[in-house]
Amino acid sequence: MASWNPRIVTATSWLFPIVTAVLGVYAATRASTTAFALLVAAAGLAIASLIDVATSNSGNRFTTGLAVAAAIPFVFSGVDGVDTAGTLCAYGLGLSAVWVLRFSRGEEHDVLLPTLTRRFGGYVAYGLVYSAMRVGVFSDLSGGWEDLLPFAVALVAWLIVEVVLRALLILGPRELSRNYLARAILHDLNVFMGLVLTGALFGELFIEIGWWAAPIALLPYSFAHSAFKRFQETKVTYKQTIRALARIPEVSGLAIDGHADRTTSIAASIAKEMGLGPSQVEDVEYAGLMHDIGRVSLNEPNIIRMGYTDDDIARWSAEIIAESPYLERVADDVRHQYDPFRKPGEQDDPDISIISRIIKVAAAYDWKVHQESLSPLQALEALHAGAAYDYDPEVVASLRRLLEGRGVLMPVRA
Repeated sequence: MASWNPRIVTATSWLFPIVTAVLGVYAATRASTTAFALLVAAAGLAIASLIDVATSNSGNRFTTGLAVAAAIPFVFSGVDGVDTAGTLCAYGLGLSAVWVLRFSRGEEHDVLLPTLTRRFGGYVAYGLVYSAMRVGVFSDLSGGWEDLLPFAVALVAWLIVEVVLRALLILGPRELSRNYLARAILHDLNVFMGLVLTGALFGELFIEIGWWAAPIALLPYSFAHSAFKRFQETKVTYKQTIRALARIPEVSGLAIDGHADRTTSIAASIAKEMGLGPSQVEDVEYAGLMHDIGRVSLNEPNIIRMGYTDDDIARWSAEIIAESPYLERVADDVRHQYDPFRKPGEQDDPDISIISRIIKVAAAYDWKVHQESLSPLQALEALHAGAAYDYDPEVVASLRRLLEGRGVLMPVRA
């Protein structure tokens, strides 16, 4: 969406609530469900869409709304007799209200449009597939375990639409590979399933006990929401602490100001573009922030007098990082950050992880641009020149694709 004309995005965004509202009103005239049930469904969907469960994907956090849980019950097990037309009515009116609510709290068009379009596509896919599965062979299902097959098929349809629309709407600059996207969705599958099953629980219980099913279904959701929220807050605090520590060499004048943050940003983007999973991207971020922390040792007069090498910096950084058990796995990546990616006569060095190779390229690029005052193109060409042994050519190629996508590369004037 970022690469689209802003005016087109804005105009299309304004059309979204109008089209979905018209669809909802038309579907209401065809639905056999009571108007009260449809209004409750649409209102519940709209209110729930304002509550997000933050997941822990590195760098590009996805959010799975409580609306996922709210959207399922009105189709699952035929709650209050909601048919296909009633489902489209609830989703159309509900998402139209979601647009109004989210726009009123200041969200931009380029965020609203892809998010709600993707969500609407997922809802419709689930509703239509589930309704179709309940016709014919499955029309006499009485609920319970027998509903698992149409429920599972509809859920797969939802995920397929989710992946396709996310790829089409969000991957405009192509900074996220589809491999990374697939891994990120799998990484968040536990959150998604937790919300979906909460909605399914409500759908099953509503038939027997009515609206008392709502507090019963919300109980497991509240526990899950609290757990995910605390976990995410802990990780954010941890990363902020690491970022503050990474600033020590820069504030002391022992490293380039902002080098750690810039290296981390470039390295994380390369990792996503290359298709690494969320856990590996997170390790790349930690390694990028802490890769130069060993420079704090340069305050010692004896070290300055005796001299030091890049390998010494890497070793000292790794020793400092290894003091934290949580980051122990990252210490080895930092330890080998200056090692060449291959030795003479070898294809590559298997002891050098992909994280070390990414940090090596990202740090070198930032150093050449901000310390040696090279242009981005000159810095990239210098990395290409060292791709025979020092730098992994696949990582350098990934960096080039990122810079080209961002429009950073400019021709060098004679």
